[in-house]
Amino acid sequence: MSRVGASILGVLLVVGCDAEREDSDTGNGGGLTATDGLTTIDPGGGSDDIDDDDGGTGDIKLDVGAAGSGGPLECMEGQDCPDACDEVAHVPCDDGTSDLFNAIGLGCPGEIQITSTTQGDASALGVRTGFGATDEWAPREGSSFAVIGSGSVLELDTETPPGDDNGGPTHCNDALGSPDPGAMLPAPIQVMDVGGDCAADPSLLGSGDCSNTIAGQFTQGGAAFDYAELRVIANVPEGNNSISYDFAFFSTEYPFYFGDSFNDMFVGWLESESWTGNISFDEAGNPISLNAGFLDFRDDSASLPEFAGTCMKQHAGTKWLSSTAPVTPGEQITVVLAVFDLADPILDSYVFIDNWQWGCEGTSGPVTEPVG
Repeated sequence: MSRVGASILGVLLVVGCDAEREDSDTGNGGGLTATDGLTTIDPGGGSDDIDDDDGGTGDIKLDVGAAGSGGPLECMEGQDCPDACDEVAHVPCDDGTSDLFNAIGLGCPGEIQITSTTQGDASALGVRTGFGATDEWAPREGSSFAVIGSGSVLELDTETPPGDDNGGPTHCNDALGSPDPGAMLPAPIQVMDVGGDCAADPSLLGSGDCSNTIAGQFTQGGAAFDYAELRVIANVPEGNNSISYDFAFFSTEYPFYFGDSFNDMFVGWLESESWTGNISFDEAGNPISLNAGFLDFRDDSASLPEFAGTCMKQHAGTKWLSSTAPVTPGEQITVVLAVFDLADPILDSYVFIDNWQWGCEGTSGPVTEPVG
């Protein structure tokens, strides 16, 4: 997958209040007069001069602030500029909750209001306070996190029998029966690639998956089964330009169908003016799936203490990962967090989700990294 870099346009939208347009001496349009202490980016030629405070031309200067300052953007005298980033006050509200959105840090009293829906069999949706015999998957925010799966969430705490080869019905091996979306996932998710770089060519937004990561693996399986999702519709706070959430993925398809077409997937879909597509990938740029490069825990020998007492014993999962993606301040976004079986409805996969944040890292395309 080609990672998208920050476009000059996207950066200027975020920090546009750091410079003001002045008429040039030649009258051929204005130049940008920048303040002191700014980082310089050379955009290359152009008919309009861009003047810096040292008298040079050809540079755009952008305020990145002092290291670790987190302070507001510097403004020219008389300008009304917002802060570079507003901290969104958050008090966890998930102690003892059964609300999946409260569990991930959304919809708490007095905070950003959201419209939230779920889809999937009721047994495939739940809230947990931990997983396994260690604290590897302790909550990332508050005291609980949300779980969605292509099988029963309650079966996560039942240990896989010794020597299980997934040849017959076992725990976390359920055909729930619905919903089974087949070859097309629920809108706004689009399986097809956009065939280009949405950051370089914004006209591609809305035409498919800007990450170009879903189609390659989805089409191997051909159809989705036992689909489950969390869906959030919200207005981005005016002082923020990114979203992020933490997640972990697990699958009982491993090891027997590792690298095969039975490649269950997790998709984090963002519908925004800044990005339309998947925003969660593995370290090789693929979607999060059975074949993910982030499968840190592979319990082939049934000896990992992290999976003791769970249905993931002898199977595989990731550590906590964090996805961050750009959004436009003030816009309405839709985020769909979905997991599903591919090619058949058995051998289940699950995703834990927690620690939603409104942030200030939205000048580039989405990225997923291990927590910590």
